[in-house]
Amino acid sequence: MEWSPLIVYLTIAYFIVASITTYQIRLIQAVREGILPPDHSLLPPWTGVFAWMQWAIFLVLLYLNWKYAILLFVLKFVLKVLPVLETIGRILVSPFKPR
Repeated sequence: MEWSPLIVYLTIAYFIVASITTYQIRLIQAVREGILPPDHSLLPPWTGVFAWMQWAIFLVLLYLNWKYAILLFVLKFVLKVLPVLETIGRILVSPFKPR
């Protein structure tokens, strides 16, 4: 497998964007399940663009190296089930959360 700088940068961007998206999903799930009150402040609406960016980066990685992209998708799934991506996402979006 060739480790071009583009693949490395896209991998880092993919996990940053996946972390933010996972945290946003967990917040919405917590409000829907009643764990958080309905008036709990969610992330700003513009953060929804990260979900689209995640898929766009994945598609580019899929085009560049499909085996590596599938491996990253599986790794992201494992980290999503564990609270790793959620924790990283919470740290990354802490400046953008309304108080």
